[in-house]
Amino acid sequence: MWALKAQDHPCIYASASDKIAIQQKIANEAWAKESFQQIRGKVEKYVDRHVTDPQWIISRLAMYWKEGERYTQCYLKKQNWERGEGNAPVPTVRMPGMRTWNKYYNVPLENRQPYNETGDMLGLNKQNPSESPVLVPYKESGHMIRGNNVEILTLAENAAFVYWVTDEEKFARFAADIFNTWLVGTYYMNPILDPEKSTGGPGGWEAGGICGYYDYEQIHDDLALHAAAAYDFLYDYLKTNSHAHLKEIGKETKDVAGAVFKRFIDIGFIRGAKSGNWNVNGWNMLLRPILVLEENNAYADGKGKEYYLHYLTSESTEYHDAIPDMLKTYDPVTGLWPESPGYSFGTIQMLLEWAILLKRSGVDIIADNPILQKAALAVFPWMDDAANMVVFGDSRGGSANFLTFENLLTYYSQTANQKGVESVAGALNKGFLLGKYNRLHTDWTGICTYVAAIPSVGMENNERASYSPHHRFITMKNWEAPYKMMATLYGGTNGYHLTPNGLSLQFYGYGYALAPDAAAYESYWSKDHVYHQSPTGANTILPGYSEGEIVIEAMEPTVEQGKFINDRALTPFLNFADVSAGEKRRTVVLVRTSDFSGYYIDIFRSDQEDNDYLFHNVGTGLVLTDVKGYQLPVIPSDKFDKTYHPGYAWFTNLRKVDYNQDFIATWTMPENITTRLWMTGADGREIYQADAPATTLNRGLTPGNVSTPPSFTPTLIVRQEGNNAKTEPFIAVYEAFKNNTPQVDQVAAVPVKGNCTGVRIRVGNNRDDYLFSATDSQVYTPVSRSSFCGTLGLISEQEGKVQSMYLGKGRLIKRGNYSIKAEREVYATIYQKNGEWFYSATGPVNIKIGKMHKTLNEGYDKRLNIK
Repeated sequence: MWALKAQDHPCIYASASDKIAIQQKIANEAWAKESFQQIRGKVEKYVDRHVTDPQWIISRLAMYWKEGERYTQCYLKKQNWERGEGNAPVPTVRMPGMRTWNKYYNVPLENRQPYNETGDMLGLNKQNPSESPVLVPYKESGHMIRGNNVEILTLAENAAFVYWVTDEEKFARFAADIFNTWLVGTYYMNPILDPEKSTGGPGGWEAGGICGYYDYEQIHDDLALHAAAAYDFLYDYLKTNSHAHLKEIGKETKDVAGAVFKRFIDIGFIRGAKSGNWNVNGWNMLLRPILVLEENNAYADGKGKEYYLHYLTSESTEYHDAIPDMLKTYDPVTGLWPESPGYSFGTIQMLLEWAILLKRSGVDIIADNPILQKAALAVFPWMDDAANMVVFGDSRGGSANFLTFENLLTYYSQTANQKGVESVAGALNKGFLLGKYNRLHTDWTGICTYVAAIPSVGMENNERASYSPHHRFITMKNWEAPYKMMATLYGGTNGYHLTPNGLSLQFYGYGYALAPDAAAYESYWSKDHVYHQSPTGANTILPGYSEGEIVIEAMEPTVEQGKFINDRALTPFLNFADVSAGEKRRTVVLVRTSDFSGYYIDIFRSDQEDNDYLFHNVGTGLVLTDVKGYQLPVIPSDKFDKTYHPGYAWFTNLRKVDYNQDFIATWTMPENITTRLWMTGADGREIYQADAPATTLNRGLTPGNVSTPPSFTPTLIVRQEGNNAKTEPFIAVYEAFKNNTPQVDQVAAVPVKGNCTGVRIRVGNNRDDYLFSATDSQVYTPVSRSSFCGTLGLISEQEGKVQSMYLGKGRLIKRGNYSIKAEREVYATIYQKNGEWFYSATGPVNIKIGKMHKTLNEGYDKRLNIK
């Protein structure tokens, strides 16, 4: 059992004994000095104004200002604010108007209405910020009320920190006036009541449901989180500078603050959800308020800091899991949380921040829980080469949170764990190298807790593939040269904040997801949610499979059972995965052609007579041409003849052409990036191009922020009717290039009977790649002088001479005097590198190269001595 340290203030992120060291960090470390100057600079203009106009910032708080309507009890109906009752002796803090989001955000603080008695808020349209502000009614204000008050309380916590570091009283006065106004305005407010239980419970002090004290979702009930930090740094100042009303009623700030913080905590203890991200987010709302409480005996009910921490660190309750049970949620193999990426890595960031704060109170949650480091490092397989997280499920992507590693580095430094220090320092340095992380914008919590300097160690990472069975998600990467290639292939899941997106893929290039999942919906309640969080927002085939188990038919580099990433790879030039789900089977291949080029192949089978192949690519425009470059004669169409999902309603500006020959779809976008998708022809084809909704709300995730609101996503839909796509699959070759320098010059189907299909790709003027894909174990003769038996085969020729051969889960691939044979299914390759031949194989093989004929055992990147 851990022993709680005696309470003092400040205590959450720093203590009095840390003050000199933090001041020295600011004085001596460039990152800390610049970060502190930024924090001070953002708040000081308001602080200086406060000296002569102390009501300016206070008047911007969202309160029930009007005499006679200073409510003490509010009521909720259908998850929206309905009405208030009572009249407090001081203005009370206004409840948010809605549980759900809207499409607006607050105008700048300077433009907000002072002493706003109605709660109507001036808002800017998130999807088109250039529009003029509009007045949003209180009951339609989404999260604008809470956002307003969080912004002002955040100014208070920043000012309180600056005061603690510098002892400049003007910062204390500013922060204290905000805190005191919030404190007394909250003190007189009872928890909101929900008589019809629209949030799952009756509200008030009763258990059950999701409602917090000051928000309709306890996981968003964050006013106390910010207020607690300000209180912690202002503790001594507030003893002699309490709110005038508290003096009138004879109460001390400490007592009222304790009562208010305990309301947030006590309600949070019986609301929200017991497990999942709701549980972790719920505790995150409570931890700061818990940590600023006094010892148990300071309160009449005996519930102080130690009491509440016990239920976080040790004992789960009917309403919330404690940390030991939270950690059981992480997959012991992958280190992943079961939900979508944003939740998976949001939870570990919170837990590791708690670890630093709890250790200050004498509680170590890392020492006996190695899963925490595994969970932190699990982010890397799910990052693209620009250090953005992959987007699938209801995650929106964006940069990975490297603060996770900062917290681990602090812990390992404190505990003298050199191996741990080197591991996480390497991760942080990788963030620096990718340009996705630096310390120059660290907030005050980082200034308090981060080590002064990060050791200069690198991070080795040989990952080429990853697989999470729970998420049904595969990543494939080839980052061994300047031209970075990456693709994802995954099945659908209905739950865990994942989506029934079908058997989907995404292609990447130049640091962007160029063919991504759609994620630009405003909220779960938005009308466009049905498009974005469904197969219509993904690159898949409709109708048919949307969610359920997948089977990895073949994959290389292979992720062995009991692993998250691959141990090794056969070749530096190829990745592939072949996955089946329901009536569908999809093979995705990455082929590197040089250090500066490569292409992707998509072979999509669907055992149905009618299929729609959906492909979204960000860009400013889409042009459809035949293989000679002539534009296809598309004509406007009012609507689809038939649709397979409600999300089709979000495709607009339809144009179509009946065309069953090979064609090229070309997308243009900023940064001189072009993408091309070649598709081989088939009978029964109609080709549509459409404007789909924007792809992302996050700026920086697309070239030149293309396909962000209010722009669109140019989308290709290839309809194949009366022609079963199991035997006549969709075959596409995709590449991304800059400055009009494509490498793929020609694509043609290789007609093969039975369950085998093939495609020839001409790369430049002299290279021909022959790729074969089969779904059985028959021996096929797809082209002259060639034989193939396997799941995937690739033969590359330069000026008619074989340069490499690849056999994916097979027994034979042959071209003239070059062959790979095996008695049982293997993955194997022969290839040239710097004029010498090499082989790799997962089992015994018989290899023939010209006159050389050898029987070889399993091996990787082994030189073949050919005379």
